[in-house]
Amino acid sequence: MLMLCAGCNLSKTEVADLPTVPPSITEAVTPHLTRTPIPFGTTVLPTLLPLPGNIVGIVVNTPQATLIPVTSAPPLGTVCQIYTAYSGVAPQNTLSLRTSGSITAPQVFRVPTNSQVLLVPSSQEVEGDGYHWLNIIYVDPSQTRYQGWMARDSFSTNGVRDPSIATLRPTGASAGC
Repeated sequence: MLMLCAGCNLSKTEVADLPTVPPSITEAVTPHLTRTPIPFGTTVLPTLLPLPGNIVGIVVNTPQATLIPVTSAPPLGTVCQIYTAYSGVAPQNTLSLRTSGSITAPQVFRVPTNSQVLLVPSSQEVEGDGYHWLNIIYVDPSQTRYQGWMARDSFSTNGVRDPSIATLRPTGASAGC
């Protein structure tokens, strides 16, 4: 309370004797967005994080992109075997495409069921976390390419895995990757 009263007891001469400084105008600098240069031989492809569950009763099926560098894309003109990704009859079902052959590897994309994927030529099947993984390329309807690893034996019904049902099925056809 004393501080409040002391501040109110200033006289006009005391206030008038204080030097006045005109307010200065500072200009706000807006940062310009720039792209990070990508070294030759490395490409950056959009990558997706796990999808959220229900949001206020609405199922969100839109992928959310992040960037993960991909350095092992096949050269142009290479021919790849075509596989079909299968995760059940429901059209909203998807399969995880990951950065490596592991269930803990970051997710690159959620590939819709019955989509065609391309097996990367000269890649070897990898065993990890009880699954058999294939290195594949998925091209979405907008022609964006995603490359990663997908388990060929990860089909499950009501949360119970049935490895006898293949989630990656060869079609016997091939196409340019």
